[in-house]
Amino acid sequence: MERACQARDTGLRAGPALECIDWLLSDVQIPMIVDPDSSRHFGASPSSGRGPVPFLSIVVPALNEEQNVDALADHVCAALDAYCPDFELIFVSDGSSDATCLRVSELHARDPRFKLLHLSRTFGHQPAILAGLDHARGRVVITMDADLQHPPAAIPELLARWQAGADVVHAVRKPTRIGSPFIRRCKRVGYGLLRRLCEVDIIPGSADFRLYDRRAVRAMRMLREQNRFNRGLARWIGFAQDTVYIDEQQRYGGVAKYSFFKLLRLLMNGVFSLSSKPLQYVGIGGLVLSMLSSCYLVLVVGAWVFNLPGYRAISGWPSTIAAILFMGGIQLTAIWLMAQYLARTYDEVKRRPPYLVARSIGLECDALFDESRDSRVIPRQASGAPVAAVRERVAELVAHVR
Repeated sequence: MERACQARDTGLRAGPALECIDWLLSDVQIPMIVDPDSSRHFGASPSSGRGPVPFLSIVVPALNEEQNVDALADHVCAALDAYCPDFELIFVSDGSSDATCLRVSELHARDPRFKLLHLSRTFGHQPAILAGLDHARGRVVITMDADLQHPPAAIPELLARWQAGADVVHAVRKPTRIGSPFIRRCKRVGYGLLRRLCEVDIIPGSADFRLYDRRAVRAMRMLREQNRFNRGLARWIGFAQDTVYIDEQQRYGGVAKYSFFKLLRLLMNGVFSLSSKPLQYVGIGGLVLSMLSSCYLVLVVGAWVFNLPGYRAISGWPSTIAAILFMGGIQLTAIWLMAQYLARTYDEVKRRPPYLVARSIGLECDALFDESRDSRVIPRQASGAPVAAVRERVAELVAHVR
């Protein structure tokens, strides 16, 4: 390649070949993947084709939230238009099957600050947040839910804590009577378990309403875990952290997506991804039981040797059965714990992406989609026609040189 360039510069007879190559490459458009964390990406001018980089990015995972899209947009605009109008709001549709994408596209037509990232299927709330972090371009990124239980009016206070020097600001819910009493009680128990079992300090009452500085976003994007627990990972990355206490609101519309079993799975992801203490506790319990069993065995043998009354008779089968069932339960629990860690290791070694993007509106990954293929039009011309045109053009150039 260097020799060809030198020949072109010195006027050698490589000109026809180089003209042909230049002509072939002139119409080739290579899509470029822009890294939001690249230093060249910040300060991009509108004429660069990327659009100006906003100061604030708001990531909102949404699963069938068509009733809340417009209301959330109105509340965000009311909270930020006078305080920080330079923002973008990215709705991450987690495989929504209702009109969520349609509502966001209509919103984008009215205000390009509202954008859409539609995943190919439902990957889960936590991977959807990661997808939004991957595509958010702002100097500051805020994650929040779409149901308006996280009040947008608290965003200025989060930004104020960021200005004071915090890199991660957690919005912590004050005690409330909103929601089912059973679910509230389960959440309190779950946070208690997380604080005792996890190796990082989980803030009780924290949710996924959180502010990240750009360097914290870089750190979160480096963690490509399959079974994510963002509340714990946000504490694990460190940096300067602060908290803001908010009043949780009633859900604006639709139904809650987190059932009891989904909350239980989220709790398990938090424990198993951030701690190995369950295995340690099982090992300690097994050691203690072994010591107690050994002491009891010594007692039984000694009583038999010294012919103590009651130890030569065949009796005590209820206690024996109870001991066997108890030990069997302990063993099955230990096997289940090891299986949980092994299953998560299996998920990681497969190295599958945490999410797949089906389509987007207003984001950088628009350049990665082929609109001609999205139109689903059956071609009426053979695929070899462009090749024939290239051959004709090459023949014309060769004839012109001769």
